[in-house]
Amino acid sequence: MNPAPEPSELLEDARRRLSESRSLQTITATLLRKSSYEEVLETIRTEARKLTGAAGGGIYLLEEGSWLREATDNPERGLPNRIPLTRSHTGQVVLTGKPMIVNNYDGGMIEARPPLFSTESLLAVPLQVENSIIGVLNVANKPGGFTESDARMLSLLGNVAAIAIENARLRREAGNVAVSQERQWLARELHDSVTQAIYSVTLYAEAARMALEDGNHDVVAEDLRELQGMAREALLEIRLLIFELHPPILENRGLSAALQVRLESVEGRAGLQVKLDVHGERRLSLRREEDVYRIVLEALNNIVKHASARHVTVRLRYSETDVKVEVTDDGRGFDPDNVEHTGGMGLRSMRERAERLDGELEIISAPGKGSRFSLTVPL
Repeated sequence: MNPAPEPSELLEDARRRLSESRSLQTITATLLRKSSYEEVLETIRTEARKLTGAAGGGIYLLEEGSWLREATDNPERGLPNRIPLTRSHTGQVVLTGKPMIVNNYDGGMIEARPPLFSTESLLAVPLQVENSIIGVLNVANKPGGFTESDARMLSLLGNVAAIAIENARLRREAGNVAVSQERQWLARELHDSVTQAIYSVTLYAEAARMALEDGNHDVVAEDLRELQGMAREALLEIRLLIFELHPPILENRGLSAALQVRLESVEGRAGLQVKLDVHGERRLSLRREEDVYRIVLEALNNIVKHASARHVTVRLRYSETDVKVEVTDDGRGFDPDNVEHTGGMGLRSMRERAERLDGELEIISAPGKGSRFSLTVPL
């Protein structure tokens, strides 16, 4: 049996989690304000330094070839323009997909240097969206060196930062009304769900701090458990919302590849056992594939949010005349007639998309019996 943590350890843990929640809240608020690309980058750099106690740091994004380029349009920052993947610690984070701590930097690698400092210690974490690494967030020169706790906190920040960067890049590049409306919808959804969850995290962290000062360690432990659950829910909501955007992998590699990434990145991380079964795949038009993709996403979102399932399976079957998609789970099920009548679970939008495709959508479920969503679309 592990010994009970000391009160000082509990207080430090509560303070650390409170700092994490505040940084996540700042990044999310910046995203919701539709800040400029440069403002998003600067907010992430600032929060990364605050969170870890580092003297400096930077954001490096992948470009074509084996290079990382600093994410800034300001040439006066004094940071290297590009650094190589194979001859830098920061680049190794991209190649391995894992955080890296270097507390005794020997100068043997081509590394990013914060302004006015030589690199003495370095912590770098991957920035990842849709199961693809888009770059690296690093911080440097913390007195006494970086710890595994610093790496964990910066990785948590990196999960939100990557989405904020991608959203800012998309917003900067968006040039039509449809994309603008999509961003407005995403902002509203983030405000309604994620911001509230992060606010709750902050409240639980503050409650834990107060309980610890009063010496009520049982309450502290319970508040920290609730805090951890709230933080996980907020990250899950962010992952769900980012997949509502048009995923590049759908256009480049097709429906099955996009669904595989989604299942691994959301359902898999939520603890579900996932399976994708594809037979006879062929490409549809991008518009039709996107409509099918969004119908399946709505079904998957319902499973993650409401079903309490352990397993989910997606089957794709292509024939000479149609494509059939089936999503099944072993969750608690529901009454389709009652849910659809009340307009819940997005079933109405699923049927509208199916009608636009001249397809047929079948929903079979019952309380305690799991559910099955089946969509047949003519080619």
